[in-house]
Amino acid sequence: MNAGRFAKFALLLVVMCVGVLLAVSFVAAQGDAEVSTEQEEAYRATLMRVVEEGIAQGNLDIVAEALADDYIVHSPLGDLDREGVIAFFSTLLSSFSEIENTRDEVIVEGNLAAARSTFRGVFSSEFPSPMGMIPPNGQTVELVFINLFRFNEDGLIEEEWVQSDLLGFFTQLGAFPPAPAS
Repeated sequence: MNAGRFAKFALLLVVMCVGVLLAVSFVAAQGDAEVSTEQEEAYRATLMRVVEEGIAQGNLDIVAEALADDYIVHSPLGDLDREGVIAFFSTLLSSFSEIENTRDEVIVEGNLAAARSTFRGVFSSEFPSPMGMIPPNGQTVELVFINLFRFNEDGLIEEEWVQSDLLGFFTQLGAFPPAPAS
């Protein structure tokens, strides 16, 4: 990758980080809805189920069940609707084998939840990316997600903000050279 393309990609990552910070500020300014402790535990259980029974087991129907019809996720890849996020996970699951997906931390307050999740798998099939198809390298890849979720009155995830180290992810896939050792 030439230096100009790398600089544009790095600038895009910085802009997306600022966007996520602004989105978090906006959600915090809205205030969270008053919900019971039982409802907060139900939100936590939903987030755990999406990862443990849904993504980790390749059952994307469970993911779809947890998302509102008007769901939107604001991500480094742009905004995705319900179908878009299901397609993203479908692609991720088809490009990797020996998948481990864990929800490492979950914090729930009112109708908002924050989570840190780790996706790990062996890069075994082509991965479509904004840069084109990336051929598999057989290496174990790890991607950590930081998410903020907003649940609606029906207990479904209506909006999500996600941040991850895409530069590190694409470097692990072999799309970028590793950083020089210091």
